[in-house]
Amino acid sequence: MKNLLYIFTFIALFLSCDQPAPSNSDYDKGIAMFEKNKAIANESFNLFIAKDLDGMMDMHSEDLIWSPASTNDSLSKGEFRAGMKEWMAEFDEFKFVDRQFYPGVSEDFIPNGSVRTYGTFLGTHKSGKETVTKYYSVLEFNEDGKITADLEYFDLGGVFDQLEETQTEE
Repeated sequence: MKNLLYIFTFIALFLSCDQPAPSNSDYDKGIAMFEKNKAIANESFNLFIAKDLDGMMDMHSEDLIWSPASTNDSLSKGEFRAGMKEWMAEFDEFKFVDRQFYPGVSEDFIPNGSVRTYGTFLGTHKSGKETVTKYYSVLEFNEDGKITADLEYFDLGGVFDQLEETQTEE
């Protein structure tokens, strides 16, 4: 009897492990959207580093909402373009290292296609001074794969402090 119980338990465990997860679940759909949008986010960062402003802007929707690290305001795509152009003009080179991408989730903790990005921006200012800045962003996307919201968090004052240190030391 004891052996029979072990056999039934083994069969039940074997059969329960053999069942594939449903492929059409909301979770799977959310992860698929995240994977697609993660590639778009990564390319957008690459275009910023390459200083391809037009290419970068093509990845953002016309009704983009930008929340830069310097303010809690919601700014337009035109203001986003001007801000990115200014960064590109002030720095000779950027690198974005230790990139990590994670799915954003809905209130039910189901991936919703948004992308959370962590990493470190390394910059070489036109003065020659190098900066290091931890970075976090949340990007939201529309059905066409365009970025509709770009919410950025980093220590903007810390970047300027690093640049100021050069001027005071000289």
